[in-house]
Amino acid sequence: MNLTRNLVLVAAACMASVAGFSDHACAQSTFIGNLANWFNNPVQTSGDKQFTYLSQSGSWSGAEFLTISSNIPLDSHSLSIDGLSAYIGPYTLSVGYEVQITSADQFESISLDVNASGTTTVITKDIFDTFAAFDSGTAPGSGQWSLSLNNSSAGTTVSLPPIQTIWVRDTLAASDSGSILGISNTVVQLPEPSSLAYIATVLGLGGLMYRRRG
Repeated sequence: MNLTRNLVLVAAACMASVAGFSDHACAQSTFIGNLANWFNNPVQTSGDKQFTYLSQSGSWSGAEFLTISSNIPLDSHSLSIDGLSAYIGPYTLSVGYEVQITSADQFESISLDVNASGTTTVITKDIFDTFAAFDSGTAPGSGQWSLSLNNSSAGTTVSLPPIQTIWVRDTLAASDSGSILGISNTVVQLPEPSSLAYIATVLGLGGLMYRRRG
């Protein structure tokens, strides 16, 4: 009976320690505003990520609004562009930006999700590993890695090699019968080594305490 009780206490202590570590930096959101606001305030920081405005093309009206959502325990950050239902097709819009990890971490993947209706909508995400490639690769699909969704709200993901800075261009195209409501871009990074070491230490201490009590 005492052994069972001790095991429960050790497990609870370990989970509380891990939960306390995760709560140190929980999910949060950063409201950017429209592209004009991002242009005027180009560097937006969330956790150890910097989203830096670089360029745009097409007739952006200012109806759009951008948000960075962060889930730091899961090492993911999402840049969402909503309010796009105010745009009536046909149109082609693009926005370019840099995403940088300011810690020693590295990217693992990037994904694209789309909320669209009607027909003939094409959203393309081009990812580059240098600014020079980003600057010259303006055609949709010219990225070193590219994601594309046609008339679909399903997500798609590409894995990235170990890298700390990427340059991204999103191109949104809709015909007169298509409507893009919003898109979401999610970057995921490899777990920080210190985070893994901390959790491993907590669990290891829990196992040691259990063996000593056993």
